[in-house]
Amino acid sequence: MASNMIAPKKSKKFSEIDRLIKSDDAVSETLDFVVIVGILILAFGIISVSGYPILKKAQEAKYIENTKQSFVLLADSVNKVAIGKAPSTSVEMKMYGGRLGITGNGEITINATIYNSTKVPPGPEETVLVESKLQGIENSIGDVVVAYEGTAVWTKYPDGVVNLNRPIIVNRSKVLIFPIVNIAGKSSVAGEGMSRIEVEGEPVVTPYSNVSNLNVSIMGDYTEGWKNYFENELKWECVGQESVSCRLNETNMNVYIVKIEMNANIE
Repeated sequence: MASNMIAPKKSKKFSEIDRLIKSDDAVSETLDFVVIVGILILAFGIISVSGYPILKKAQEAKYIENTKQSFVLLADSVNKVAIGKAPSTSVEMKMYGGRLGITGNGEITINATIYNSTKVPPGPEETVLVESKLQGIENSIGDVVVAYEGTAVWTKYPDGVVNLNRPIIVNRSKVLIFPIVNIAGKSSVAGEGMSRIEVEGEPVVTPYSNVSNLNVSIMGDYTEGWKNYFENELKWECVGQESVSCRLNETNMNVYIVKIEMNANIE
C-alpha cells in the first residue's frame, strides 16, 4: 500500500539558514572571525610579554625620581640639625616599596699636621682630628638605593654612585668647615605608604689652627661618590676605591670640625 505521507516542507526561514550554512560566504566570514580572534590573542600575548616589563620599569623609574626628591628635602631638614640651626626635625616621606632604614657601615677619619707649641721641642705633629662612624638613612627601590650620608644625598645604581645633593663642606680662603654626621638607631620600615623620620642632636664644634696637609679617609658604600666629589668639586687629590683617601695640600689653615651624633627614629 503506497504511503500517502508527504514530507514536511521546510519553512522559508530554515531554508535561508541552511543556504547560509552551506554557502562560501559563511565559511569566509567564519575564517575571518577566527583570524581576528587569533590576532587579538597574539597582540595581548605580546603586550603581556614585552609591554608589562616596560611599563613596570617606567613606573619604577618614576618612584626612584620621587624618592630622590624626597631625600633632597630630607637632607635640607636634617642638615639644619647637623649645623645647630634646629634641635630636632621630623620629616614625612612616601615609600614605594623596598626598605627605609638607618644603616651603613661607613667610617671617616681626618688627620693633619698641626704645629704643637707645647711639644719639646715645639714643632709640627701628626694629629687625628676626628675618627667616627658614618651611618646614614637609606631607601631601596629595586636594585637602586637612595641615601643620606655625611650631609649629602647619594644614589647608588648597580654600575656606580651619583652625588645628588652635595655635602655642606666649606673649603675656601684657608678655612675648612667639615661636618661629621653619624645617625644612630636601628629602626626601619618596609612596604608602601607614608613614613616618618625623626632626628635630634646637638653638634660640637672643635677648632684647629695652624693645620697643614689635611687628609680625609672614608670607607663605606658610597666611597665612589665621595671620591668624585673631592676630586671634581673640591679639587683634592684622592687615591683608592673601596676605601678612599683624599688630601688637601694647604698650610696654616683654620679647620672647624662640626661633629654630631644624631638619634633617629623611623616609623
